[in-house]
Amino acid sequence: MVKPPTFEVVAGTYEEFLLGYTFSSKENSLTQSFAAHDHAASVRCVAISGQYLASGGADDRIFIYDLKTRKQHFTLTNHNSTVNCLEFTDNHSHLISGSADGVLAIVRVGNWQLEKVWEKAHKGAAILDVAVHSSGKLALTLGADCSLCTWNLVKGRQAYVINLRSKCKDARSLEKILWAPDGVRFVLYGGKYTEVWSVESGGFLTQIGHKEKVTACLWMDDEMLLVGHENGEISVLNIEEGKVISSFQAHDSRVKSVGLFKKRIVSVSSNGEIKVWNRNHEELAVVDSGCRLTCVCIVPPIEVKTEENPEESVVEIELEPVETKKIKKAQVVEIVEDEDEDEDTPVKKKKTKKVNEGQVPKKKKKKRLNPTRE
Repeated sequence: MVKPPTFEVVAGTYEEFLLGYTFSSKENSLTQSFAAHDHAASVRCVAISGQYLASGGADDRIFIYDLKTRKQHFTLTNHNSTVNCLEFTDNHSHLISGSADGVLAIVRVGNWQLEKVWEKAHKGAAILDVAVHSSGKLALTLGADCSLCTWNLVKGRQAYVINLRSKCKDARSLEKILWAPDGVRFVLYGGKYTEVWSVESGGFLTQIGHKEKVTACLWMDDEMLLVGHENGEISVLNIEEGKVISSFQAHDSRVKSVGLFKKRIVSVSSNGEIKVWNRNHEELAVVDSGCRLTCVCIVPPIEVKTEENPEESVVEIELEPVETKKIKKAQVVEIVEDEDEDEDTPVKKKKTKKVNEGQVPKKKKKKRLNPTRE
């Protein structure tokens, strides 16, 4: 077994790559752990659940990776358009995905069988984002038709629909949805607004305006919200007070996504930078991926299974010598057919048949094993 790092950052790119970087808390450094080029178009979303990592792209496919073996595990091809969003249920039982053609699909984790499909979840409009409740019984989807749909995952049907045009100032600019840790509130963000909604009240509680466009958002706890902006700035909001507590310049270009692992904050920008910060906004590590990043997720420590001889591409297996049996000489057996009573009928010639009592054993070839992919 390989000793696990503090945590791992997995990011998708426009260049079709899925990149992984391990963060070491002792050295405060980011080191590349893997690079996968399985997608044939840009990677749009990533999600993590236990040992499985899922990535969706503009090639209409979803790739499942096993992080313990570091190999591709399965490929889902049930979508016919760009996969915009992915999310696992908290109990690791299902994977929910939404695409640009308005299809919402549910797949069971393990056998990866398609269990439920809504062909027109938002009347044919694109599904922008999906958020699954911690109970696994409820899910929210945000559509390009400016509607917010609630789905009953137990009964497998739509519960109700909210028209955001009558509720929000700039409904068309909303792009993402995210549940709060308490499971009662959720945030909608996009444009220059972040709106906190409540399931109990059925409407928004707080609406906060920003000077710059909001491009990323993350709950730090039940009261604090981390917001990334188009100008590369990251700000911390207090939901109760409805104002910005602090802010700092994280990148020179727009913040594409943010992540959180314990007391570490991870931010990625469109120029390819991945940075790790502490709660005091002090930069701990930075790396330039060389790609245009689109999304990110944080992978907790996972023990990786390694092969015994990863450096050897071909393994020769020696075969033990086999004792050969002595071959006896072939015996000749005479087969004589009965003569016909008629004298005119000629007597048939004797036929002989060779019968071998032993067989020569075949030589065994050396086995060759395929190279192990790391």
